[in-house]
Amino acid sequence: MAEARAAQKSLPKINPVDRPFWEGAAKNKFLLQKCKSCGKVQFFPRVACVDCFGKLDWIEAKGTGKIHTFTLVRVPRNPAFKDEAPIFYINVILDEGVIIESRLLGDNKEKVKIGDRVKVRYEQTHNPEIKLPCFELAG
Repeated sequence: MAEARAAQKSLPKINPVDRPFWEGAAKNKFLLQKCKSCGKVQFFPRVACVDCFGKLDWIEAKGTGKIHTFTLVRVPRNPAFKDEAPIFYINVILDEGVIIESRLLGDNKEKVKIGDRVKVRYEQTHNPEIKLPCFELAG
């Protein structure tokens, strides 16, 4: 008889384009791309600037912003997340002007409101080389 495999949380598949982002996250640094030509800051990582197709540098972001929107998941599709429910998925407008999707963590997350200030909080995964940038309420 085959043994049942325990559910495992999925992890990002790191590629050459986003590798610097994940290497920064492993060191608790939130990195964004900035165009060398026009100065646009962007997220998610891409091979060129989305405005002028210019070359990109990596900059360290503050890791702070405000909640643009959120949703609550009471029954996760992946059973590996069952013990973490309810899960708050959020869209954050970072102070640098880009939007990132992530999770809201912390004891007081049930009090979340649109516009609340948040700060990044890195969560270790089952892979010691990957930390996930999540957020918690800043106040």
